[in-house]
Amino acid sequence: MRSRLYIAFHLQWLLASFLEQSLHQICPDITLDELGADSFDVVELQAIMEETFGIFIAEPLRTYVTFAELVDLIYKTMATAPAPPH
Repeated sequence: MRSRLYIAFHLQWLLASFLEQSLHQICPDITLDELGADSFDVVELQAIMEETFGIFIAEPLRTYVTFAELVDLIYKTMATAPAPPH
């Protein structure tokens, strides 16, 4: 399983690229809304995160979710995901 630090680095890069923001602007308490994401962006971001991290996020994300909450969500979802078949 990946560490929270691994997830945070990859998610930070993903958000910065997708939302055309500086990596340095993305801090733990910043929301997707504050980064300029609207509801359509969030739907697309959710799909990208699911593909990138190999997870399924059951609930739709909201624009007011923070970066730290996203890292936790991905970490917990990866922890509960079934192991891939060998």
